[in-house]
Amino acid sequence: MEFQGFPRIHSIFYAVFDIIKGTIVKHQVPEGSITPQTHNMTSSLTIDPAQQNNKTLIDFEAISEYIIPKKQLYKRLVTVCTNGYKVMGCPIVLHDHERYRHFRNEFRFNLCFVFEQDAETSSYEAVVRKLSRVLEGLELECNFLSKDVSPDSQTIQNVIEQLFEDLNSYCECQIPINTFNTINLKLFPTYPNPQTVYDYHVPVCTVDMKKMMNSNWDITVQKVASLINGIYHVKRIAELANVKPEWARQSIEHMMYYGCIILTDIFQYSNVYAVKPEITRLFDPRYGLAQECLHYIMLPNAPEIPIERIYALYCGLKYGLTVKDWIEEQQLTLLQVDER
Repeated sequence: MEFQGFPRIHSIFYAVFDIIKGTIVKHQVPEGSITPQTHNMTSSLTIDPAQQNNKTLIDFEAISEYIIPKKQLYKRLVTVCTNGYKVMGCPIVLHDHERYRHFRNEFRFNLCFVFEQDAETSSYEAVVRKLSRVLEGLELECNFLSKDVSPDSQTIQNVIEQLFEDLNSYCECQIPINTFNTINLKLFPTYPNPQTVYDYHVPVCTVDMKKMMNSNWDITVQKVASLINGIYHVKRIAELANVKPEWARQSIEHMMYYGCIILTDIFQYSNVYAVKPEITRLFDPRYGLAQECLHYIMLPNAPEIPIERIYALYCGLKYGLTVKDWIEEQQLTLLQVDER
């Protein structure tokens, strides 16, 4: 579950519906990345070499009907893939007979992000939705998008320029709009949903939960986490913590989501185990598993045994050999090792 970083934004553009021209791009960063570059250069950003000679990233006309779409798709996240790129936006429509009488009584717009087609963009979905809500609120409050603004005030072009630079460079941004409004955004990694937890599962910590835990944690999660020892199954943990089994399962799923624990089956002497090639990590100093393993498997106050012997014990596990037979074969009782 290692986080690989956020994908790079290749372009951000702001599109509106014009009653004569249809869907048009009013602002874009970098300039000329979505529609051919004009002579009126309002952007202060350096032009990407890929956009020189009027070469755009995508064919905007081919997807314009999805940028300002039918009414069924308004206020929904819309993603379109074209020409090796992924365009993500959340279109908005506002109805007002007085305010938008020159726009056929409605104002339609969309702020879109462009990524590589294969990029993992789940972390940006909340950002795109929030931006659409914020811009909708600014428009309703002070006509931020539809009115003519003075040169010294913040404009949508300034906003998308700062979004492009800050999100790509710092994964967060803070953009003051006026005295009362500021756009605050921060990217957070997303992980896949954890597997379903059952009463017979045994949680095993992958981190030191005691060092991570603090008084701000949920009380139920604290109770459950303090009882995870790699031996108790979920139902037993719920009984000892005096919480409902479903609460214990939810707490463990929460810790699994953040990679704090993994699940294994209940230990039985009739179980059969076999090692995987990753066992060689035991000797790799980068992982520091050797001392951690010795501390984990030795009985209290027992003398440590060489890590090579531990490696041989693990390699003795194989298909067709039960844990009971393995203990007898390796004479584990003489080593003061906790086989669990």
